[in-house]
Amino acid sequence: MNVRRHASIGFAVITGAILVSACGSTSTATAPPTSAAASASSSPTAAAVHTGNPTGPQTLSEDGSSLLYPYLQKLETGITAAYPNITLSAAAGGSGKGQTDAISGAVDLGGSDAYLSAGQVSANAGIMNIPIAVSAQAVNYNLTGISNLKLSGSVIAQIYSGTITMWNDTAIAALNTGVTLPATPIVPIRRVDSSGDTFIFTSFLSATNSTWSNGPSFGTTVSWPSVQTELSANGNPAMVDTLHSTPGGIAYVGVSVESTALVDGLGEAELENASGSFVQPSVTTINAAVTAGATNVPASLTQSLIYQTGAQSYPIVNFEYLIVNPSKITSSDTALAIRTFFEWAISTTGGATQDDLSAVNFVPLPTNVLPKVNAAIASITG
Repeated sequence: MNVRRHASIGFAVITGAILVSACGSTSTATAPPTSAAASASSSPTAAAVHTGNPTGPQTLSEDGSSLLYPYLQKLETGITAAYPNITLSAAAGGSGKGQTDAISGAVDLGGSDAYLSAGQVSANAGIMNIPIAVSAQAVNYNLTGISNLKLSGSVIAQIYSGTITMWNDTAIAALNTGVTLPATPIVPIRRVDSSGDTFIFTSFLSATNSTWSNGPSFGTTVSWPSVQTELSANGNPAMVDTLHSTPGGIAYVGVSVESTALVDGLGEAELENASGSFVQPSVTTINAAVTAGATNVPASLTQSLIYQTGAQSYPIVNFEYLIVNPSKITSSDTALAIRTFFEWAISTTGGATQDDLSAVNFVPLPTNVLPKVNAAIASITG
């Protein structure tokens, strides 16, 4: 098994975020230059965002993505230290729950690896997808003695379709020349809950396999093909636990818990990207995908970073979203707390520190997206 800790563990995060006023009243944020060359040119000015400590205690409730949850746990202490009247109460439950609860107003913030669909936005006027960081997803496996297994999206789609059932299948062997693969049955493990991880994983399969694209396609829930050996799990930690106890298993796992998978001795696949290179998730490969995919993010902030071009681009990368429904905000103090939390959370002088991001293998938002994120935050009122 692959027990090494590669570059994805302890990311040397490339900084890039906006500056916000600490407990001030209004901040006009600009993206800081990331090089001497950049400093010589003007950077876009973001919208002025009114932030500050509310007049009374405000608890911001959140639930949703189990991929995002470990990161939000790290932010809970910091936001209250910076703004004593703001408390973040985060919980998991899956991206589908985060979306549903944000839309209904059951929570202030809905964590989701998946942006809302056009239909969801149309049906809920004013609903907002606001990214706070960039994440990725690993594909792990449980095969004794096999390190750095190479897999393509198309082959993985065939595994989850049940057309490839053995680890020594010729399609897998063709990607792993010189490797003696075991005659072991493959056990595909999938999420049973409505999951943003399922959304980005099936987006990758759809981008690389036309049969999958025209069949199950992608979503937080899909009609999974029936596979005799398949297992299911609820949440990322359970995916790791199930895979650890299942020789021959394969699972998709959010990078925020990938450290656990590697410590448990599970292998991490090298995935074929759109340029034909095989790469694992790391700060370099995730940022390469961001560079390729985030050049023209729309004002709605709904942008896929899946299967981007570039030799170094990791193929399963995504924005981590917090969904806000302004129509459910009942007071100006709550709106102020939400704006302030967002501004603090995406700032490298606030929540988006290298230590907190690298602890869950996230990277910061790209600087070219920050003005649009600020414009969205500035529009939140109650």
